[in-house]
Amino acid sequence: MSDAPTAAAMRWKDTQGREYLVFLDAERIRLENGASFDLPRARWPLDLYVSRFGSGYLVRVETFAQSIQFVLSEADAAPLLAVIAPPTQGEDAGTVASTGKQETPTESGDRPLTWPRVSPLAVWSLICSSVAFVPVVGWLPALVTMALLVIHRIRVPRTATMSHSRALCAVAFAFLFLGTVVSLLAIMSYRAQAANLTETSLFVTGAATERNWGMIISGILVVIVSLSVHEAAHAIAAWWLGDGLAKSLGRVTLNPLAHIDPVGTVLLPIMLAMFKQPIFGYARPVPVYVDNLPRYRRAHILISVAGPGSNLLLAAISLMLLLGLACSLRLMVPSATLSHLATGSFSVPVSASGFPLAPYFGLACTLLKLSFVVNIALALFNLIPIPPLDGSWVLEHLFPRTLGPIYAALRPYGFLIFVVAMYSELFDYLSVPVYYVLAAGMTLLAVTTGW
Repeated sequence: MSDAPTAAAMRWKDTQGREYLVFLDAERIRLENGASFDLPRARWPLDLYVSRFGSGYLVRVETFAQSIQFVLSEADAAPLLAVIAPPTQGEDAGTVASTGKQETPTESGDRPLTWPRVSPLAVWSLICSSVAFVPVVGWLPALVTMALLVIHRIRVPRTATMSHSRALCAVAFAFLFLGTVVSLLAIMSYRAQAANLTETSLFVTGAATERNWGMIISGILVVIVSLSVHEAAHAIAAWWLGDGLAKSLGRVTLNPLAHIDPVGTVLLPIMLAMFKQPIFGYARPVPVYVDNLPRYRRAHILISVAGPGSNLLLAAISLMLLLGLACSLRLMVPSATLSHLATGSFSVPVSASGFPLAPYFGLACTLLKLSFVVNIALALFNLIPIPPLDGSWVLEHLFPRTLGPIYAALRPYGFLIFVVAMYSELFDYLSVPVYYVLAAGMTLLAVTTGW
């Protein structure tokens, strides 16, 4: 087989379980799944990736709108390899010629992949420690975190295979310590200014109508970092649960370049900023090969929840650091002032005055406030059960097996449903949890700092 097209279409299933008709010849590759996509030979070096994956091959096709991944057996991959890399004498048919892009073999390919083992105790201790900074109320999760860490130390063996679990516990302990310090600072700050506390308006009007390019650039940077954390959390969860596909594609990283989508991560936030809309975006989705997952329904739910969960964790860290900085300033420099710290004017930067390096302090507070707002929005919106948001995968697997496929049939129309929701009253109702959480965070800042 070489230059002649295949006599019949092959059927490949991608890592999402969708079936494609695949037509191969020496000049192009055509994929059909409702819509048709052609990949001409001139694009193979840029948009076609082939590498070893276990006993078979990982094939990835990049399109303008998505990345399609296939995990093929030796037999299924043979026609493709014969087209893109005709074997010559003394050459292995599995080697990809210069017409395709060969990826370096990863630990999921030529040698066994050792899955990191993480105890649920470590995960729960990290979750509880992230809210230990809340004054008074945070003492309960702090005590729970301490109990979980002790139980983890007693019950989880100190072996090399559990090193990731112990590292997670170390992070949880660091959050617990920092959160306890911030909680004490918040209580001291509240007592220092409680007698002079005046009513604070959380959602003020009269915000600046002109574009603030500093805020726009800061917002885009925060969105990029937050989306990178979100997608990295999906990839890490998939890896921990037994699917090495995302790791083999280099997605287990916080490097934004591995997750950026040119349209959703860059162009969309810029356009929203130009039209004075809240800055939002999306990144390249992390592929999940469900056949690699034991108890795949539960595993897919955990992988889906990991992204929004990481944003909630990042939002808690941002609010904790913002509260710690503001309370420290209140205690150390009582004459200092902070403006727009605890208000809903999210398009106006936090300004500081009355002490050295005040502009840099204001910039740090602005970035932390933006991080809190953006990550709360990303987390709660992604939990909405409308395809292709993460909440849709959770709901699909929570449905009984008879109803799950019916709900999954709506997935191709998810974007249309989401657009209709955005321009209707439904979106206002879906946004209520975001406003409640943001108001709670701003109230905490206002009450404890007086700004």
